[in-house]
Amino acid sequence: MKLVSIIITCFNSQDTIKRAINSALEQDWSNTEIIVIDDYSKDLSFNILREIASRESRISLLRNNSNLGYPASLNKAIKQAKGEYIAIFDDDDDNVSNRISLQVERILEFENNHSYPLTLCYSNRNVFKPGKSVYDHVAYAIGRKPPEPFGEEVADYLFGFPVDDKKTWGMFGSCTLMARKSVFEEIGNFDESFRRSAELDFAIRAAFKGTYFISVNKPLIGMHKTKGSDKAGNIPLIYSLKLRKKYIDYLKSRNFYFASILIAYSNFYLNKKNRIIGIIYRLFAFICSLNLLKNFLKRKFKNLKL
Repeated sequence: MKLVSIIITCFNSQDTIKRAINSALEQDWSNTEIIVIDDYSKDLSFNILREIASRESRISLLRNNSNLGYPASLNKAIKQAKGEYIAIFDDDDDNVSNRISLQVERILEFENNHSYPLTLCYSNRNVFKPGKSVYDHVAYAIGRKPPEPFGEEVADYLFGFPVDDKKTWGMFGSCTLMARKSVFEEIGNFDESFRRSAELDFAIRAAFKGTYFISVNKPLIGMHKTKGSDKAGNIPLIYSLKLRKKYIDYLKSRNFYFASILIAYSNFYLNKKNRIIGIIYRLFAFICSLNLLKNFLKRKFKNLKL
């Protein structure tokens, strides 16, 4: 049984960190190490972590000397990981006890059938609204069944390009991610300038290397939505635009930069339940990209000849 490194980053999570760590300790995959890194929490999180680590030999506890952010904490923990596989758990989520075994099984099965490509493995997740004990909906993951997307088409999907509807598209989310450590090393560090959307930048770079994106088609994580300064106001939009700016050369080479910017605005307002503004931005995106408009019309009117 190969060693799996479970990584948990923690920041001001005194109310939820015990649940996250317990879900790591209770995995049915017995050969695990658990690396917990506290990102200079201001609440009682670190005290809780020290108490747990003092009695659990599988836990290695790290702490940043200042608040460095989620991607920097991940990079630090990944560098220390000794496992053949790395699984990322969030500090406010609950993971089913067979998450590790099911993801390892999915990776091995896929590798055996596809000549061992670079592979990132996610899963579906049950999403809980703040303060709720019953999940609100299931977030369905990318590549949860064949045909699984791979390569540049995944980057296109994230930027809003029209993509092959026959492929199994869906959610990403680092809180469900598992891969071989060698895959993390091949793709490279998470970009520490992204306090948000670092996992999407990671996925884009993985896509450009020809990576396959697969998932376990079961909810393996209970994702509990929480509020935070990194999620407030326009911050999600700021980092969505930053992502497109980073890959401006690629987007311009596809004549899609301005359309992608408008899609970012549209998605932001639609997520904020401001449908009118979101739809207006989407219409402007259609004006900027004829292919985007054709794809939309084909999906609405499948028998339409364009």
